[in-house]
Parts: sequence; C-alpha cells; structure tokens
Amino acid sequence: MRLLFLNHNYAHAGTYYRAMPMAQQLSRRGHEVTLFTVSRDHPLRTIWTLNGDVRVCRTPNLAVGGTGEGYGLLDIPMRCIHALWHRYDIVHMFDHKPNATFPGLPARLRGARLVADWGDWWGGPGGINDVPKRRIPTIGRFESWWEERSKLWADGVVTISSMLQRRAIDLGCKPERVAWIPTGAPTDRIQPLHVAVAREQLGIPLHRRIVGFIGMGQGDLAIVLRALQELPNVWLMIIGKKRPETQRLADAYGVTDRLWQTDFVPDDQVGLYLACADVMCLPMEDRAANRGRFPNKVLDYLAAGRAVVASPVGDIERLLARHKVGLLASEATFASAIQSLLSSPSLRAELGENARRLAETDYAWPHLVDRLEQFYQVTLDEF
Repeated sequence: MRLLFLNHNYAHAGTYYRAMPMAQQLSRRGHEVTLFTVSRDHPLRTIWTLNGDVRVCRTPNLAVGGTGEGYGLLDIPMRCIHALWHRYDIVHMFDHKPNATFPGLPARLRGARLVADWGDWWGGPGGINDVPKRRIPTIGRFESWWEERSKLWADGVVTISSMLQRRAIDLGCKPERVAWIPTGAPTDRIQPLHVAVAREQLGIPLHRRIVGFIGMGQGDLAIVLRALQELPNVWLMIIGKKRPETQRLADAYGVTDRLWQTDFVPDDQVGLYLACADVMCLPMEDRAANRGRFPNKVLDYLAAGRAVVASPVGDIERLLARHKVGLLASEATFASAIQSLLSSPSLRAELGENARRLAETDYAWPHLVDRLEQFYQVTLDEF
C-alpha cells in the first residue's frame, strides 16, 4: 500500500510519537509511507528527510498567533498540492486540524481512502479547547464542529481510547468502520535501567526519593504538588522543557525546593532520566479531555519498567486495575499511594516488571500495527 500520514503537530511533539512509530512499522512491512509533520524551526522552508524507509516532510510553520500546528499559511496548501499530485491508497489523518484533514479532499479525488485518527477530546465542556484564551473564538467554534464532522466524513476512524471509540459510534460512524488502537510503548528507545546506575550517570544522590513525570501536558500537576506537601522528603522530577508556570505552582504549594525540571531531554536520553525515578505519576482531573486521551507518558513509564501512581480516569483506570502496573489514587489519596510504593521496594519491583512485560506484549508496536494493517485492508476492500 501507498500511505500518506498527515500529522498536525511539530516533529517530536504530541501525536508525532503516535504517527511516526506506526509509519516505521508499516514501512518495514513493505508499504510505502510518507509522513508530513510541522517544522519547529523554519517558517518558510520545507525539509525532506528519510527516517529509515519513511519519507518525512517537515512543512513551514508560518502562521498567525501561534497556530503553526494545524493552521500554517504555507503548510496547508503545500500538503493539498502534494495530495493532489501524488496518488495514495490510504491517507491517515492524525486529528482534525486543517493541515491534517483538508488535504484529504484532493487525495480522495485521486482515489485514496481516508482514515481519521482521533487522539484527543478537543471540543465541548472539559475538552482541550475548553480553556480561556486557548483558541481564537472563531477557530474554537470551527474545531468543535469539525472534530466530529471530520470523523463522519472519513471512510474509517481509528481512536486512541475506548471513550473516543464509543463517541465515534454514538455520532453515527458505523461500528465496523471504527477501530480502537492505542499508541504503543517505545521499547526500542527506552529500556529498564537500575536506579543506582542512572543516578550515578546524572550525579543524583541515591538516597533521594523521586517521583517522576514526563511531558509538556502539565495541566493537572497540582494534584501531585499538593501530595508533596504530605511527603516532606520526596522530590518531583519533571522531564521536559522548563515552564515558569510550573515553578510558580510549586511556589504556591511550598515545594519549590523539591522540584526538579530537567529541561529538554533528547529522545535517546529519556530512558536514563526515567530510571532516576523511584515511582512515576500520572495525575489527571476527571474531565472530558482526560477521559478521551491515552497519554503517551504512561507508555514511556511502561517501557521504563516503573510502577505508576495514577488518577482513575478513562482507559488509565482499566489499564492499572487489569494489569497491576501501579496504584490508582484519588486526589485525596495520591500522597498515601506514593508513600505505599516508596516504602515497599518489593512491590515497586513487581509492578515495574509487570509494566515492562505489558509494554512488550499488549502495547508492542508490531502487535498494534497488525490490527491497523488489517483495518486498512478492510477499508480498501469495502470500496
């Protein structure tokens, strides 16, 4: 098959970590895959590269008001022209942003089948866009409509979570044209490593108790920072770019002296930092955006073989309850759950081993891409 992947994010951010591994797996199976993503650094230049056998195009991020991820003034027309000029069997559109969906129309005119990938709950109360000043009002209204309409327009829908699978079917998508395929664990670039080895390499004291967190999505960190008030000897490590608002939030809770923001960490070093943590955390408020997502960070935790303390929200609740890779905790019990794991090395080890095993089985990319490849074939066979 000739496959076109349209990712709305910057390269090495967000849904890119879903689209690229899928593309790599499919290219290894002999499919011809082209992936479009957005350049983080270039507003005018288009850059073509190869990632293995995947042809990668980083399109210009020229935009107004910080809307380069989805609304690029050069990005969208360039993708549409490419989709009209080249013929593909499947166009996989990662979320509903214009740069990921608008090229679907010319691609369909050339005979392609469109697969809409639903990776987040964006519109409506509690959605990602339900934040003051996050979006220009007109764009916000458009996205609330197009997020759903684009799924009905597509020939097939792939969802990251069971909640979005149910939502797609409730909208009117035929159940046989909706596939729930979560993101896989990055077991190739993140390997379990003993905490003592990792801390020695980074110069971190071995006696320090560390709860780890990774990623730019830090909206619910108040839950774990509040828990740290009850855990006076525990540090929070946040792997990712330093954010002043996180520093201010730590100040408000009086735990600034135990906050470690690593700043940007290259992909090939992420495993080393994850291994410095005794326990990982995934705090989430119970709202639509969190019920609909399946955070990439939990897959990093599984690959690293680390026990997790998480809020009982969405598919994360079922993951932890069914597979015994961590403890579920409400806001009120988050601190006690962390303490339970810190005080029991044997339990941490058991849950960590379960986590890595799960990453290598149910959440292994080859297993998940088997399902995706079959879904593509069914989509093609129906027309």
